[in-house]
Amino acid sequence: MSHINSDLGMDSAEYKHALARYVWGFALSIVLTLLGVVLAGGGIFSTGLAWSIVGILAVAQLVIQFWAFMHLDLSKEARPDLYLVLFTFLLIILMAAGTVWVLADLASRMGMGGM
Repeated sequence: MSHINSDLGMDSAEYKHALARYVWGFALSIVLTLLGVVLAGGGIFSTGLAWSIVGILAVAQLVIQFWAFMHLDLSKEARPDLYLVLFTFLLIILMAAGTVWVLADLASRMGMGGM
């Protein structure tokens, strides 16, 4: 019974694999966050390039968070959950784009098109 972790219902190999995944996810998240802070506050690159790099780092961190903490990957077991997350992103993008479209149309109708 010593090789079974009774709290989690996993054997020690599964537990070590899950723990390693959490530690890697946490470490990579910290590194990506610090890189973003240094890029944003350091003035190393031009503003446009810094925004682009920070955006790429944000997408990378999102992928790492989903992989490490939500256990979303391309395996057959996680695919339904991945489809749900992708559908949620689609809905959010559609709602945000619709809101911008409506507000831009309203601004143009009110004569605020130059803003």
